[in-house]
Amino acid sequence: MERWEMSPSVVPTRDDLVARLRVRFADVPAENVRRCVDDLWCCCAHLGVRPEERTIERLAASRLTGVVRGGRPPYPDGRPASRPPGSRAAAKRPAGATTPIGM
Repeated sequence: MERWEMSPSVVPTRDDLVARLRVRFADVPAENVRRCVDDLWCCCAHLGVRPEERTIERLAASRLTGVVRGGRPPYPDGRPASRPPGSRAAAKRPAGATTPIGM
């Protein structure tokens, strides 16, 4: 294990980073923010890259922005649609019709 992985100064830095990100991403549960930071920290260590606070913060902010933007929008009438968003309804083709690639 590298010296910087075992350093006691790493934990307060990680806690400070999680606290800053929790303020920026208040809609995301605190445990998910911590897990995101821990995951990125471990990924850097696994790849042999020193986990620098600025790099981890930038990557975590990018991931958490995706989480916030990727959330499902509320339904206008308060109930879910008959089929999940993104699923395609089976298209009915006339008899003898082929697909664009001739199948």
